[in-house]
Amino acid sequence: MVMRTIDDPAWLQNPRLTAWLEAARTSFDFLAAETGGDWDHSPASLDRLEQVLRSRYGTWEEIYQHPDDPVLMAAAWYLGEIAVRDHGAVWAWSPDGPQPGEDWPGTPRLTYPRAHLTHLEADALAAEEEAGEDPLPTVVPLSHVGSLYAEGEHHLATMLDHFTAFERWRAGVSD
Repeated sequence: MVMRTIDDPAWLQNPRLTAWLEAARTSFDFLAAETGGDWDHSPASLDRLEQVLRSRYGTWEEIYQHPDDPVLMAAAWYLGEIAVRDHGAVWAWSPDGPQPGEDWPGTPRLTYPRAHLTHLEADALAAEEEAGEDPLPTVVPLSHVGSLYAEGEHHLATMLDHFTAFERWRAGVSD
């Protein structure tokens, strides 16, 4: 079985990740108070978040160049928390700072923990990895926030598709 760097337990619990999550959650609390209404952590609420983001930022570059902007942190956290709550995703981030060649180094990722796989799923995953595939999702929520400004039609909820596809893969393994 191929171990991805992100599978290292140190990526799941470390001061760097904890500090970012706390700051992002606090930023979201301020954003929620500013925008009013109830944010229910549902996929349907992502349309509203898109409207908030589009009213504040006009380009992908504005987002990429400012990953520590409180509103962007809040948006990435909120999007990520939907994956955590609805799909069993976990937050992960290098405890040692940016890794060589890392996209979006200023923000954590979401993945599905290997530790939650059954033996049958772990064996199927090992076979997939040997064939050069990796069905385990690893996504960067802030990257998906930035994708709102890419050419074509993009939506925040698209990030959740990675986890839905993984759930279908798991269901196919257990059949």
